[in-house]
Amino acid sequence: MEYKATYTKEEVEELIEWFNTHEYENEIDLGEGQLIKDLKKCVKALTHTTLTQHYNTTFSGSICNLFKAREELIKQNKVKN
Repeated sequence: MEYKATYTKEEVEELIEWFNTHEYENEIDLGEGQLIKDLKKCVKALTHTTLTQHYNTTFSGSICNLFKAREELIKQNKVKN
């Protein structure tokens, strides 16, 4: 997903639901020097912010990284189910 300044409630709910219903590897390289070593911890830490601040441009970068992480997990075949 391309960077967006804000996200809809439906977009972020679907994103969090995806992370909650899939098994995936815990480390993901997003490229451009962005490596998440503990993705599960990252998702857990950002869930509340993502669901409550999706309209706030301050948090759009973090939310975008979660979308990127899902895309890269799929692209790199790191999803287990």
